[in-house]
Amino acid sequence: MIKKVALFDFDNTVAKGDSIVKLLVDDICNHPLHIFKLFKVGILYILYLCHLTTFEKAKSALLFPLDYMNEQQLETFYHDKIVPSYYSNVVETMKQHHDNGYIVILCTASSEAWMKYNQLPIDKLIGTQTKPHSSEIIGLNCKNQHKIDLIMEYLDSIDVQIDYDLSYGYSDSDSDIPMLSLVKNRKRVLLKSGKIVDFIPKKQS
Repeated sequence: MIKKVALFDFDNTVAKGDSIVKLLVDDICNHPLHIFKLFKVGILYILYLCHLTTFEKAKSALLFPLDYMNEQQLETFYHDKIVPSYYSNVVETMKQHHDNGYIVILCTASSEAWMKYNQLPIDKLIGTQTKPHSSEIIGLNCKNQHKIDLIMEYLDSIDVQIDYDLSYGYSDSDSDIPMLSLVKNRKRVLLKSGKIVDFIPKKQS
């Protein structure tokens, strides 16, 4: 069946800031010696840039706080550090889509380890997968083309095709142009204000 869909990125789209950065800051505030783990992160990102390791290996190193957090700590982190940074107008837009019968999908590169604690008006969360209580990424980072693959996999599982003309997509970043290509109505969320405007690629603006 053909249905209206609303696609949302998360970091700097639904919530201001990068949730992984917030995770790192929170962890290092609680465990100051963990700052030395950033050396390993830096080395792996250099190796990635030199095509000597995968992006997923580098990002897994960045997610090291997950190795030390239980479910209660993850839930507390999400509600204390992430929820207050929501753009209220974007959440309201999400709610309006949901109330109007859209399938609302939140698709983010952030880990489902903490994103699963959101209580947003969505039908499906799609994020980067990690092993339970571990920083190790399962599969690929949820970004660029992989977002499309995961969105289509979900829609296929519920026998839905996107109503292109009536569907919407929201992001702050040109990196989400692949995801936004799935819908006709593309919106950019402005970083400072959270204002929603028509999405014009920056290289063309």
